[in-house]
Amino acid sequence: MHFNQLLATCRAFSADPSLKQVSNLLIQADMAPDEVDARRVSDSTKPYGRHVLLETAHVEAMMANWTARTWCSPHDHGGSVGGVRILRGKALHRIFKVTDGGLRQVKEETIETGGILRCGSSLVHQMRALDDTLVTLHLYAGPIPFMNVYEEGSRYVVDGGCGAWVPHDQPDLLREVHSIG
Repeated sequence: MHFNQLLATCRAFSADPSLKQVSNLLIQADMAPDEVDARRVSDSTKPYGRHVLLETAHVEAMMANWTARTWCSPHDHGGSVGGVRILRGKALHRIFKVTDGGLRQVKEETIETGGILRCGSSLVHQMRALDDTLVTLHLYAGPIPFMNVYEEGSRYVVDGGCGAWVPHDQPDLLREVHSIG
C-alpha cells in the first residue's frame, strides 16, 4: 500500500481502529524511498524530527526521522493504541514496567527495516537510532491526547503533539510534573 493509499484508508475510518487494524496497515505500508525522503523532517536538537502526516478524529499518522544514537525518553501514548514501522535503518527498543519505585526495564530488542512495534494502551517504551538512517512510520488510534514521559525521577504529562521527550524548550506543551521513585 503506497503512501496516498495508506492515508486514504486512514481518513476513511469512522471509529478508532483496533490495534490489529493499525498493525495490518503498517504491515501493508510500502512507501517508496522518494515518498519517505519527501516527508523527512530533521531536528538534531531532539531525538527525532516529527512530521505529522494525518490527524483525524480517529487516526494519527506521523513520520519520525531519528537523530543518530539519541534516545527518546521512556513514554506511553496516553492510553491510545498504535504501532511503529521501521521504514529505514535499525532501532534499539526498550520496554519498561511502571513500578512504585519508578521504571524497570523488562525487554530490549533490535528492530530492523520492515519491523513493526505494536503499542498497546499501557506500553511504556523508548527507542534510539543505531545509525544515522532511522526513519519510522507511526500510526495511532485517535490523536494522542497526552503522553507520560519519564526523565530523571519524574513523570511529565505532556501534550500529545510534543514527541517522546520533555519539552524544556516549549513549556506550553508541559501539563504536569510528578515525582516518582
